[in-house]
Amino acid sequence: MPKAAFDRLLRVCPCLYNQIKIPASARAIVHFCELTLGTPITSANVHDAFLIQHPHKGPGFNPGPVMPCGAGGAIMESLCSEVLTSCGIPAMFTDASGWPVWEMPGHVLMNSGKMASLQALGDILIPCAPTNLVISIKSEVARERLLYSANSIEGVGFGFFKEPEEFWTSSRMSLYKRMGFSAIYMPDMTHAAVINHVLAAGDARHAVNINGTDLYRPLSVFGDDMKRVVGRSSALL
Repeated sequence: MPKAAFDRLLRVCPCLYNQIKIPASARAIVHFCELTLGTPITSANVHDAFLIQHPHKGPGFNPGPVMPCGAGGAIMESLCSEVLTSCGIPAMFTDASGWPVWEMPGHVLMNSGKMASLQALGDILIPCAPTNLVISIKSEVARERLLYSANSIEGVGFGFFKEPEEFWTSSRMSLYKRMGFSAIYMPDMTHAAVINHVLAAGDARHAVNINGTDLYRPLSVFGDDMKRVVGRSSALL
């Protein structure tokens, strides 16, 4: 079979990675996460999906690929994209030239096609006014990589962060807002630990974004939030 045809077959039938000894694609990993969960990936279970594909965290795939995917960043982006698709904001297709075909509601993958030239600005774009939202996707640790990924545009952080102390100081909250973040989404348990510490320290006033709403939010509300703003106004975030 010609390679191009074989690649198309794998895109359409990612379950074949369970039978063929080649590295799985990020999309296939998401597919196996859904099979293991027994349900589509949503805001409510995306952290569970992350743990399933993590080599040292979750219960493991059932079923799973013959070989793992070595592109951890691509898997994180695919998980976020799947959440958006599940809540009615699918990824936009690319045309023959590699540019996205704009349809609403929808999201743009900034690491594929011609948009890859802009990937330094973020990973996924959500169209809205007056400025588009750009989602920066990270894994378990934020460090300065998340802080500087907003590039002073209207940014959204999305990650499976496990260290609440990275987020709860007043100086860090001020820096996130200065760098342009409107919201940062994290696992519900991490979010609870952050907010409990912020409230105990009397720093609740710092945990508010430019719109006067929560800067830190649980992953479980991510889909609903994006559905509320897509094609409308980022001020609704």
